[in-house]
Amino acid sequence: MKQVVVMTGAGGGLGSTFAKEFAKKGKQVAVLDFNLEAAEKTVEEIRKAGGTAIAVKCNVTDKASLEKARETVRKELGKCNVLINCAGIQDPLAKTTKEAYCKDDEKETVVAKPKDGTKEAYDEILAKDRTLFNIDAERLLKVMNVNWLGTVMTCQVFAVDMVGTEGNSIINITSMAAYDALTMVPAYASSKAAVDMFTRWLSNYLSNEYGKVRVNAVAPGYFLTPLNHDMYVNSDGTYTQRYYNVIHRTPMGRLGDTKELVGALLFFAEPEMSGYITGQVIAVDGGFLSCPGI
Repeated sequence: MKQVVVMTGAGGGLGSTFAKEFAKKGKQVAVLDFNLEAAEKTVEEIRKAGGTAIAVKCNVTDKASLEKARETVRKELGKCNVLINCAGIQDPLAKTTKEAYCKDDEKETVVAKPKDGTKEAYDEILAKDRTLFNIDAERLLKVMNVNWLGTVMTCQVFAVDMVGTEGNSIINITSMAAYDALTMVPAYASSKAAVDMFTRWLSNYLSNEYGKVRVNAVAPGYFLTPLNHDMYVNSDGTYTQRYYNVIHRTPMGRLGDTKELVGALLFFAEPEMSGYITGQVIAVDGGFLSCPGI
C-alpha cells in the first residue's frame, strides 16, 4: 500500500516542491491549500509526470474546513499516513521596517491598520514606518493563527486517522527564526518558535505505545521563496544587505535550493529510516546555526 501523504500549504512556495518530489517517490499526495487554483496547478504537474495527487481547498484556521478536507482525502486516497504541515504566511504589516529602535521612531501606539480593505489604504500603511509601538495586534495574531494554530488544528483533525498504527508520521516545518530572534519579524519568529515547541510536546503525547505516531520537524535555513523575496532582493534585482548578512553567517556561502529540503522530509516519512526518531528537528541550513558570523 502506497503512503498517503497530506500536505498543507502545498500549492506554492516550498510546499509545491515537496508535493512534486514526494509524488516522484511513489507517494499518493493530497495537496491542501487555501488557494485551490494553486493546488490544482501543482496536482496537474504531478499527474503529467505520472504521479498520484488530488487538490483540496483547505483553511487551516477553520476546523470545519479541515474536517471536510480529511473526509475528501479518505474518500479519494485513504487514511493519512504522513502529515506535513507547510501552511504558513508572512504579513508585511506584522513586520517592523527597521532592525532596531531608533530615537526618532514613532512611540505613540498608533495602530498601523488600513482604514478600509482597498489596495490604496493598504499601500498607504505599507509605506509608513512600522515599529514595536504601532504594529496592529490583529496582523500579529493573523500570522500566529496560520503558522502555529493552523499546525495545531491540522494535527488535531488528521491525527484521528493516524493514531494506533505503526509507521505513521507528522512532520512540521519550523524555521531558523525558531532558534535565532531574527530582526524585523516578531510575529513570524514567535509563531515558528511555537511550532518548534509544539512539535516536541506532540511527540511526547503521540509517540507512546498507544499513539505510535512519530512527530518531528524540519527547520529550513535560507531559501528564496515568495514569502521572503522582498527581504532579500531589491526592486531592481540586486540583493539587499539582509541577504549579505545571511550569506556571511552561512558556511556554504549560498541560499538553499528548495529540493535540498526533501531528503530530510523523506527521512522522517519513512519508518525504515527513522522509526526510532521522534521529537527532533533537523536544520537544513547550510551550516547557519553552527556559525556565529565572526
